[in-house]
Parts: sequence; structure tokens; C-alpha cells
Amino acid sequence: MDYRLLSVFALVLWGTWGFFAKTISGNVSPQSLAFWSTLATMVPVAVFALTDSTGKWTRPHPMALGAGLAYGLALVFFFVALRRGPASVVVPLSGMYILIPAVLGFIFLKEQVTVSHILGLVCAGLAVFFLSR
Repeated sequence: MDYRLLSVFALVLWGTWGFFAKTISGNVSPQSLAFWSTLATMVPVAVFALTDSTGKWTRPHPMALGAGLAYGLALVFFFVALRRGPASVVVPLSGMYILIPAVLGFIFLKEQVTVSHILGLVCAGLAVFFLSR
């Protein structure tokens, strides 16, 4: 399946996740929301992981653990912010995480930088600026 279509699926699911999380954030604690939603992620992730026949520890795995820790901490901050603020600001603002891997990819992975990439990132930043006012 094409990576762009997979990205659209992720976009729709993350958007749905953000909506559901905000919908219930006033009725449950951020701790409970973080726990139960993260627990539910284990089902599709476990099924996906079981499709890998190797499953052995390799050199890049510590970085995977670091990525997981960063993701977990981000979820904690996200759920607390969602409880305290409007979804229309919290979700787009936290969604600006896209700038970090994009810029790091340009710098460290030597990915191609084009005018359209830069314009896209600037437009994303402007969108969040206007949404958060």
C-alpha cells in the first residue's frame, strides 16, 4: 500500500483519537484517560509486532525504547492539556510536532529540502497560530 494512503489513514485515526479523547476528558481524569487509551493501543500494536518473525534485540532497539518514552510523556502532557484547554487549540498545537522530525530530517538525515516543503511547514505553523488565537 502506498505510504501516502497509509499516512491519510493515520491522519484520520489520530484525528478521531483526539476527538474521542476530548469528548471524554471532562468526565475522567487525565491519568485514567492516558492509562485506558494507551492500554487499548497494545492490541493493534501487538498484532502488528507479531507479524515480525525475527523479534530479536538489535542495536537500534534502545532508540525505539527512547521513542516510546517520548511518546508516553507526550501523551501525558497531551491529556493534561486536553483536560485544561479546548481541543481546537490543544490538538493542532500538539500536532505541530511534525516540524521537529521534518527539520531534523533535513539536518541529520540529509533529506531533500524544497520550497514546497518549507512553504508547507510555514503554512502549518500559521494555521496553528490562527487556530490558537
